[in-house]
Amino acid sequence: MRNVDPLSGTRSAGKAMALLRHVGAHHPQGIRLTELMACSGQDRSTAHRLLACLEEYGLVERAAPSKAYRLGMASLEMGWVSAGMSPVVERFQPLMRRLARQTGDTVFLMVRTGDHALCLHREEGGPVVKALAVQVGQQVLLGRSLAGLAMLAQLEEAELAASHQRQLTAYERVAMPFGVLHKAWRQARSAGFADRQDHRQTLLRGVGGAVHLSANSLVGMSIVALDARMPPERRHELGTLLAHELGPHAWPGERKE
Repeated sequence: MRNVDPLSGTRSAGKAMALLRHVGAHHPQGIRLTELMACSGQDRSTAHRLLACLEEYGLVERAAPSKAYRLGMASLEMGWVSAGMSPVVERFQPLMRRLARQTGDTVFLMVRTGDHALCLHREEGGPVVKALAVQVGQQVLLGRSLAGLAMLAQLEEAELAASHQRQLTAYERVAMPFGVLHKAWRQARSAGFADRQDHRQTLLRGVGGAVHLSANSLVGMSIVALDARMPPERRHELGTLLAHELGPHAWPGERKE
């Protein structure tokens, strides 16, 4: 009878978790197999086998066309389940409440998850916005929300193009070719905040801002109201205010333009 090492399963699980941790540290840009081998000290055969298992369960995925490994939907969903208790919400909720009271508008908090923006929290400053642009727990394409667009504006042009290419079908479905997204990205970078009409609710308008919380994480905030409450002068005022308020929360190593 073949002897079975009772610790072999534990060791394999530990190696798999180490790979998952390294993938998470390099999300969303991804990390290649050779880099994972170097980080973890595992040989190609072992790393490839364990990554295939993680991929089968949706914990990691391979991004096209680079084939780099990123966190999969199952990993992201585990984070989304606890989003309501997120330290990010606790950190920004006082600011959101203050802005909501000050403006009388609705304030949204979102984080980047790959090529999408996930809504973590909202604060309502008044009964103005009945049909909310996005619900807590909902994710949308980065280019389809004010906070998401502001987060895109923190990325370099090559990263913007890569994100659009990965989600080309989804962007085509909502009639947003790269030229349209690139123009909005350029305007947001120039102004220091995102300013556009909400694509899902034509009666809504607002501004969005974003900062890095770390080298690989982005958080965005938007102030949204009925279009009639958002003339150009007020949007500029609120966009400037939002950028000023978010500034102190930025990661010290954040790029400065």
